[in-house]
Amino acid sequence: MNWRDTLAEALQRSSPQHICALDVAALAIARDLLPEAPVQLCEAYAQNTSPAQLAVVMGALNDLDAAQARTLLARVRDFISPRIIVIAGAHCPLDRLAFLAIGYDTLSADEAAHVALYQFDLNTYKQVPDWLNARYWAHPERWKP
Repeated sequence: MNWRDTLAEALQRSSPQHICALDVAALAIARDLLPEAPVQLCEAYAQNTSPAQLAVVMGALNDLDAAQARTLLARVRDFISPRIIVIAGAHCPLDRLAFLAIGYDTLSADEAAHVALYQFDLNTYKQVPDWLNARYWAHPERWKP
């Protein structure tokens, strides 16, 4: 399965009501793969950007260095959408380990096309550890004043 089919499947599975594209290439591919969803071009540093259910990034990272790319993705996560799909091409300043370090999951990697898909979902990026549940907490009824 190539990256475009994987992206189409991920978009269909999430079925967002509103998609924010950070660049013209992401806008075109989102409209092509999910024509029934409203897609708008958003600017990550605009003050009046309304929250979206999904943000798609394709070429917005290409002209940035790694620190600027991480800052842009953090701004998108904090102010635009809790779910982000990044289509990282050969010119992307972040590699696989950099995406993993900031909480992204790898959807697919198409070596022939030099494209990788990464996904971030604020609701599922961190699993709750087993020790963080009620059976390991202190029992106040056992404490004597």
